[in-house]
Amino acid sequence: MNSFCGLDFGTSNSTFGTTINKDGEHSPILIPLEDNKVTLPSAVFFHFDDNCAYYGREAINEYIEGEFGRLMRSLKSVLGTPLMNENTQVKTANLPFVDIVSAYLKNMKMQAEQNSQQTFSHVVMGRPVHFVDNDLEADLLAQDTLEQAAIRAGFDEVLFQYEPIAAALEYEQQVDDEEIALIVDIGGGTADFSVVRISPERAQHAERKDDILANGGVHIGGTDFDRKLSLASVMPELGYNSYFKDKNATANFEKSFSIRKSVSSDTYTESTKMMMPSYYYHDLATWHKIHTLYERPITHSLKDIAYRVENKQLIDRLIHLIHHREGHRLAIDIEQAKIDLTNAATAHLDLDYVEDDLTLEISETQLHDAVKTEISSIQAHAWRTVQDAGLVPTQITKVFMTGGTTAIPIVKQAIEAIFPHTDIVQGDQFGSVGLGLAIDASRKFG
Repeated sequence: MNSFCGLDFGTSNSTFGTTINKDGEHSPILIPLEDNKVTLPSAVFFHFDDNCAYYGREAINEYIEGEFGRLMRSLKSVLGTPLMNENTQVKTANLPFVDIVSAYLKNMKMQAEQNSQQTFSHVVMGRPVHFVDNDLEADLLAQDTLEQAAIRAGFDEVLFQYEPIAAALEYEQQVDDEEIALIVDIGGGTADFSVVRISPERAQHAERKDDILANGGVHIGGTDFDRKLSLASVMPELGYNSYFKDKNATANFEKSFSIRKSVSSDTYTESTKMMMPSYYYHDLATWHKIHTLYERPITHSLKDIAYRVENKQLIDRLIHLIHHREGHRLAIDIEQAKIDLTNAATAHLDLDYVEDDLTLEISETQLHDAVKTEISSIQAHAWRTVQDAGLVPTQITKVFMTGGTTAIPIVKQAIEAIFPHTDIVQGDQFGSVGLGLAIDASRKFG
């Protein structure tokens, strides 16, 4: 019976792994966490009627079914941001962010222990190469917060491993010769890269520091793609980039509006007309900010805006969506549209909860245009990581890709463009990191 495990706390999905003795060797496995599935969506729903918390698919289903409460997703995205130090309003309680993460991890631990009939006290947790780009102090604070949450969840000892290194450990189980591999791990919140020397012989070593030639990463992932796709395709149907009717209407609005100090810098001048503030839409497209729009002053300010813009119907749609607290439902639909576009040229959105008979068709081209900047940044950081290893792309013998965002065709194409003559191996999109963390835990604790 193992007391050690590997835990991949992901932005969109999480996994929990350990090892089993198979033919005299320790083989990694992922433990089912919900409905016999090894992935658990990183979601929490606080039900306001029964005062219970629900996790994973159950949390999302409770919300979709219209239960009264608060849905939280993409919890990992908050690590390293100022929101990490704030409390979150849940009914009448103010919960520290670390307590919410701890509750989620505790539920994972409990489900894994029940389904494996084991007790886990030692854990290796995955972490991105950078929780926060270009801010070492915030990055260390993010890891410290995650460690505190894991200890509160019931773990006695918590160690960390870079997520792309964990993926490399899992990939190494299937290689026959020495390779210099670029590990590409693009999940919901980050794009991480590692250049690692791997081989069957090196796989036996507990310490692999000398085999890690370079690490790199950037805070870009699937949730950023969702946000950009939402702003490009759906938000214009809710009034994004709407113009005020005239300059006087704009001036009157600015005098009466006091919710946000940045309003005057969040408008665009074209002749005598100006755009309405855009932060409503950016918040609505960002998972951990959606709930801030449900405050009563927001609705009041939008009602005032509706009479001052050129197309009142669009703002009325936005007001309806916020009033009925359907922001997270819209975010779920956008995410599904992105997933649908991995296998189809168009995706259909039924938005009748916004307005009767309102539908949208989103094209693959719209997605590509929306995320051009993110794709360029991913390519640049992949290239830079290879350079940091003192290598050129032709010296990379394998590219191993994992993480749900690597399923998006344009992401695959971007990586293939850098390594046109290198074998590209697609790993388990949601399981490679968790399996690698289980291997690492076995070596460190087993």
